[in-house]
Amino acid sequence: MSALYVRNMVRSWLNDPSLDVPFFDTVNLEQNPQVDTWVTAEFETTLRDKLSFCEWKEEGEVLLVFTGVPGVGDGALLAAAEKDVKTLLAFRDPTRQLLVTAVQGIQEYSGGSANVGYQIEIILDYEYTEN
Repeated sequence: MSALYVRNMVRSWLNDPSLDVPFFDTVNLEQNPQVDTWVTAEFETTLRDKLSFCEWKEEGEVLLVFTGVPGVGDGALLAAAEKDVKTLLAFRDPTRQLLVTAVQGIQEYSGGSANVGYQIEIILDYEYTEN
């Protein structure tokens, strides 16, 4: 489970008006987006290490799940997701505690029968230093 700081910073980035795809926070929240294309984020920690008496380093992943209209191909959703991720990568944490270190390849996402649209997933790797 990623630190609250990571979650809040990423959520603020995803809510930035310069992004085209609307963000809906679905972590323990019931959502029913009434738009065709939208994105949500899931957070996973892969490592948490103590660096000093009061400093911790966390590494993890932010899974961006983009949902689009089913049955119309992948082009429009991929184009929107790639554009927004490129914009997202230009954002910086003013405290420099959170750093996006890599973007993994795009995957088609399957959440089982609960999916109501076509979904792709883009994973951002991050490092977070907690002071």
